[in-house]
Amino acid sequence: MTVKLRVTQLAQLEMAALGGIGLLLLAAFFFQLVQGELPCAFCNLIRVCFMLLGSGLLLNRIYGINPWNYVLSGIGALIGSMLSLLFMFAKALPTTKPTGSAILGLHMYTWTFMIFTAALFFCLVMATLYAQRDSLESPGHALDARPTWHKGVIALFVALVFANLVSAFLQNGFDHFMAGGQQHYRMLYDGDVMKP
Repeated sequence: MTVKLRVTQLAQLEMAALGGIGLLLLAAFFFQLVQGELPCAFCNLIRVCFMLLGSGLLLNRIYGINPWNYVLSGIGALIGSMLSLLFMFAKALPTTKPTGSAILGLHMYTWTFMIFTAALFFCLVMATLYAQRDSLESPGHALDARPTWHKGVIALFVALVFANLVSAFLQNGFDHFMAGGQQHYRMLYDGDVMKP
């Protein structure tokens, strides 16, 4: 009984983490659509890393616990952490202008570095806790048996992944990601010259 309760609490913690990733992706859309700050190449890649991080957690909640799902999430967190750190180093020189808005005095790439690093530890701890037993829940656990808020978090995450893919396509088309300072959505811009 106590082990089952602990597994349920860990599952809820995992769903809360997936919901947090969804909120981060929503915040990114807020800055993109409301504040008019189009994501640069680093920002788009960091969003992809958030999608990878959430995908492993999502697979755990839909198909049951599998250590490889934590590996997928961990890889997303590790690559996202390194990209954010690289972004921080690119903006470290005093002559470089910071990119994007500051939130509580720190820019988004600094926040994403801290979040990805914490997420990497989260994946390691969750994999360790789940590894204490051979099988915690059977694969193919019915999605219908889940609480409504679990279904809502899953639907939000899947919708945000789709929205990010559409946004990246509208911004860059079939071309490579733009380096930064992009002012227009390439696929929606009707001007003669596309200026960054």
